[in-house]
This record gives sequence, C-alpha cells and structure tokens, in this order.
Amino acid sequence: MTGVGVFAIGILVRLLLIVAMMAVVALPALGIALGLRALERSRERKLGLQTVAGVRYRPGVAYAPGHTWLAPRDAGPVQLGIDDIAQRLLPSVTSVEVPRAGTTLERGDVVATLSGGGREIRVRTPVPGKVVGVNTRVVRDPSLVKKDHYGRGWLVAITPADPSWKALPKGTAAESWLRSEAGRWTRYLEEQLGFAAADGGELMAPAPWLMGDEGWKKLAAAFLTV
Repeated sequence: MTGVGVFAIGILVRLLLIVAMMAVVALPALGIALGLRALERSRERKLGLQTVAGVRYRPGVAYAPGHTWLAPRDAGPVQLGIDDIAQRLLPSVTSVEVPRAGTTLERGDVVATLSGGGREIRVRTPVPGKVVGVNTRVVRDPSLVKKDHYGRGWLVAITPADPSWKALPKGTAAESWLRSEAGRWTRYLEEQLGFAAADGGELMAPAPWLMGDEGWKKLAAAFLTV
C-alpha cells in the first residue's frame, strides 16, 4: 500500500506541475486578451457606438447608399469609411487599396478596394470631391476595417465638391435607415440565398464561404450600389 501511495502522490505532483506550467503560459495570454478587449470597449464608448436591429452604428456621422459613412473633420474635409453592413460582406480584410491624395472623384467612382477571404468589394464614393488624405494605418493593417470600421478603420478624407452630403441621413434618420437596411439584408438572404433569419428578425451575418460566387456577387451589388 505504501508503494501505491507514493505512486499516487507522484502522479498528483506531476499533475500539479503541469497545471502550474499551463497557468504560467495561459494567464499572461488571458491578461493580454482582456486588456485588448477593454481597449476595444473604451474605443467603442468614445465613439458612442450603438446597435439597431443587430447593426452597430456610430451616431453623429452621415450614412450613404452603398453603406459608407461620412464624418466632418475640423478643417473641412470629411472622413469616409464603411458601415457595419458593408464590412460583413467579407470574412476578413487582408488588403486595402485607395486612390492617392489629389485624386478627383465623381459620385459613384471607386474610392477603395477591399480584399479578403478570396473575395473583393469596391467601395464607391457617394459624393463628388477630391481625395485630400488617405488612412495609411489601414493600408498597413487592413484588419482595422473589420475591427474598427467606425474609427481607426476609416479609408480616405475627401473635400466634397458640393454640400449635398449634408442631406444624407444622420441621427434618428440614420437609425431608421439602418434598421430598414438590416431588414432588407435579412429578407435578401432568406429569399435569394436560402438563409434562415435570426430569431427576432435581426440582421444575420453572412457566411461568404458558404455562398456561391454568383450569389455573393449579387449580394454585394445589392448593398454597395450608390
């Protein structure tokens, strides 16, 4: 019995050592993950992000057909990025291409090309104007388009050629529009692509890797048209 007890104690000690070693490795990783999540939540609070019908939106910016947003900057230009619906078209973003500063764009011109997961979308400007700045950070780290598309993931800065962008929906009008678009998205997936709606009818994230190429192109065209 003594031998059995010593053997059992030995096994227990080994198990405790393994658990301790795993804790040494796992705890710092957990701490980093929690720290990053806290930082992300801090950025979301700073932007005032809210949710409507399963779609995150940023109050205070203007929303446009083609699912872009425009936010005025201090000196006059507006920042342009994509909204929560547009970013769901790609499972990931690994490449961002934007025009050079000084490029003149007409309404509907491609202002950014985003690629990832074997797919590519072309983002079109909802207003005419001149590109006066590009977000070099997002070019270096395209994943920001998915992680922080209302903040650090903005794409370009444009000086509008006219004030028409100011008539785009903001505030409660933007919230109503996004709710309508969320419903349109869900209906499209149900009717055209055979996806089931989420409980409560809220926006369901697409699964591009499950869609055929033609079906995905139709989905992208339906929601990125200016």
